[in-house]
Amino acid sequence: MGADELMDLKCRIEVERRLLHELAENYGINDPRTLIKSQELDSVLNQYNELIKKQKPTA
Repeated sequence: MGADELMDLKCRIEVERRLLHELAENYGINDPRTLIKSQELDSVLNQYNELIKKQKPTA
């Protein structure tokens, strides 16, 4: 785990955000496809946050 994984997750977050935005525009925010994509984005964001936590030194 490191900088490469962090960058990969950042790129994936941006892709997921764009897709979520498109789904919300096309189908609405309560459509199952939009909700599923939102959950997928949440999962990637959680992975990113966990990685950041692991990289921060504890004081």
